[in-house]
Amino acid sequence: IAAMQKIYCGTATAEYMHITDSAERSWLQENIETTFNNLVLTSEEKQRALELIIAADGLEKYLGAKYPGAKRFGLEGCDSLIVGLDKILFASSKQGVKEIVIAMAHRGRLNVLVNLLGKVPHELFEQFEDKHSEQVSSGDVKYHQGFANDLQTPSGNLHVSLAFNPSHLEIVTPVAIGSVRARQERRNDVGREQVFCIAIHGDAAFAGQGVVMETLNMAGTRGFNTGGTIHIIINNQIGFTTSNPKDARSTMYCSDVGKMLSLPIFHVNADDPEAVLAVANLAVAYKLQFKKDVIIDLVGYRRMGHNEADEPAATQPLMYKQIRLHPTVKEIYTKKLITENFITQQAVDT
Repeated sequence: IAAMQKIYCGTATAEYMHITDSAERSWLQENIETTFNNLVLTSEEKQRALELIIAADGLEKYLGAKYPGAKRFGLEGCDSLIVGLDKILFASSKQGVKEIVIAMAHRGRLNVLVNLLGKVPHELFEQFEDKHSEQVSSGDVKYHQGFANDLQTPSGNLHVSLAFNPSHLEIVTPVAIGSVRARQERRNDVGREQVFCIAIHGDAAFAGQGVVMETLNMAGTRGFNTGGTIHIIINNQIGFTTSNPKDARSTMYCSDVGKMLSLPIFHVNADDPEAVLAVANLAVAYKLQFKKDVIIDLVGYRRMGHNEADEPAATQPLMYKQIRLHPTVKEIYTKKLITENFITQQAVDT
């Protein structure tokens, strides 16, 4: 009973009993129970996770102080997204993946651009200050911008493209998956093993936008199959102003639409970066093993409101009273590592 509670009632767990294929179900059960019952991370993994959390927190705090009130759709409350994405990129590269296309909405995009993809910060600051080249006659807001870069991993070069966002909720996902299919064709990647898509969604959009279901339903067809997409839901538990799930959707979880395809769904608490690491690892292993979509429901919150010009306490006073009392992901994780004698406060400050 103690082991089952540790595995299924902790900060990370999974839904897989709806999966009809018994081989898949057995694989998931074995891997989930082994991982969550005995989560052992190397000191390098802990150090990397801490550095990424501090970098994510630092960028948001800096932008908030230097450009107060400017819209940036900050990641605060779901900072662990950066840790999970980093793990997916490096773990997939280790398994021979050469290219990844990322589709994502606004929330957290600036952090992904700078702290994962290597966009030069001064370029971002210039966008906040409305500076642009005289030769460029048109443009877009900074949290729609795309980017591409070659990341150097221990396993070799990994090309990562973040698709430009066309603003309409969720419409970027089928575009990015189409880009993946084209890249696979160009590489003659018949096994669908060298290129894949990471699609990042909001919780209310994932449950409410029809294009999500349409895209999922095309995923296994011969003309559109890409060997599986990793879907990450940045679940800040509030659809713009609707915080009661009974008003936001008719299902228990925002991820339930994925059950129609018999997809595994991992739920993980964004306050626990180590659990996010474990789930990211499992998601990559499953996708590469079964060449199917997989969903990660990253359950966190939104510290600032829909955007930084919005005052969320006007519509959600009780929720935001709790959020303002709640420690940040950085505070929670550094405290945990200091308690474990892994690091000192002085080293964290440095």
